[in-house]
Parts: sequence; structure tokens; C-alpha cells
Amino acid sequence: MFDSHCHLTDLDDPLGGLLSAQSAGVRSVLTCGYDPPSNAAVIALRTRVPDLPIALGLHPWFAHQDVAPILELIERQRPDVVGELGLDLWGDTPMLSLDRQMHVLDAQLQLARRLDLPVTVHSRKAIDAVLSALRNHPGVRGALHAYSGSWEQLRPFLDAGFYLGIGGAITRDRARRLHRVARAAPLDRILVETDSPAIGMDIVEPPHVRPAHLPRVVEALARLRGMDPTELAAVTDDNAARLFGEKVRATPRVQ
Repeated sequence: MFDSHCHLTDLDDPLGGLLSAQSAGVRSVLTCGYDPPSNAAVIALRTRVPDLPIALGLHPWFAHQDVAPILELIERQRPDVVGELGLDLWGDTPMLSLDRQMHVLDAQLQLARRLDLPVTVHSRKAIDAVLSALRNHPGVRGALHAYSGSWEQLRPFLDAGFYLGIGGAITRDRARRLHRVARAAPLDRILVETDSPAIGMDIVEPPHVRPAHLPRVVEALARLRGMDPTELAAVTDDNAARLFGEKVRATPRVQ
């Protein structure tokens, strides 16, 4: 199994989190930065675990910061993925204006296209604006991480070649809209993730979520799809390798 979006460096023991995941059958993870300190921590972790897939970027919560140093860092470090990036318009008064968030998102999408790197996209109450941004950068490929929108909202992203990241919310009985999306989505476009330690599931709540909990996501999704969990895990691994590269099939080892 491959965890397509998590934050190992937000754990007290990132290496322990990786090793416990591997003991649980989660071979590897994409660990994502989101601001300057987390990006630095991700890079430092990669020096200890050279085969670890990483993402570097500037999350919309931190879009008040200068994106230029992040772009320079991505150029220099050449991560496997650009992100976590995106838009967040939650609430009546979003943390930052759409214009500011869009500026930071556009800059990262432009770089991802130029470097031919996939992106991992955060979208909260902003799915139409994210789609508009992506249409300004044709050819950018990536995944909608922890997707929570409707099937109708998802279809244009699938048409554009994007993948659907399904996380711990799928385990909750009340997540009926996500259940409908998970049943309808093309199997060859689905990724599984934990977003650990941030997003909870039926058996564990933040901040205690770990990549080792990914099998629970796979089991819940397999039940919805009427599949064997082992078969589903193999398919989502193939999908991750197609999007992020064959590196995701390696088992990272601590140096």
C-alpha cells in the first residue's frame, strides 16, 4: 500500500511513523511540506530516507508568505511532487483573500508545469476556483487530496486527467456523499491516503492518525466497491505509480 498524502514531519517521531506504517503493510508514503519550516523538515527527512517520496509547496493557509523562496526551493530540490498547494475558502471570512491565494497557487502550478511535476491539491469550499486555476495551466497533472466534493464537481477534474485522493472520511457512516463519489469514480483514478496526523477516521482522531492506519481506509473503500482489499490496494498502488512515478513502489530504508 502507498499513502498518497501525509505529513510525517508533523509527527513526534517521523521515522517511527514510517517504520510502523511499513509493519502495517504500508510500504511507502508521500510526505508533504506546506510552509518553509515543514518544507525544511521534509528535506532533512529525505537525507535520512533517500527513497522517500516528498512534496514541497506553500499551502493556502500560508499564502500570506512570499512564494518566491518556495519556488526557488522546488527548483533546487526537485521533489517528486509540488504541494501541498491549493485554495481554502472555508467560512464566511476565509483566512486569506481569494486573490492572494490564487496568486500563490498560480505561481506553483506554473512551476509544476515547467518542471513536469505532478501536484497534490488542497481544496476546501473552493472546488470551482481550483478548477478555474487548473484550466489556466493545461497539462498540469495531479491529485485532489482528501476530496470532499460531489460527483458532479469531480467530473471535470477527471476529464482533465486528475486523480481522486480518498482518506479517512470514507470510513465514517455519515459520509454519504463521499461514499457515492467513491462508488462512481473510475477505479484507475483513485488514490488512498491518511493525511496523517490531520484527518480522523472511525477508529482514530487527530492528532493520533498515522500512515499505519491506511489499511482501514483501504478496507472501507474496498467494501464500498465490492472488492477484495488486497486487490484494491494493488490498483491504487498502480495509480500512484502512474501519477507520481515508479519510486512509489520502493520501500524506503533509513540510512
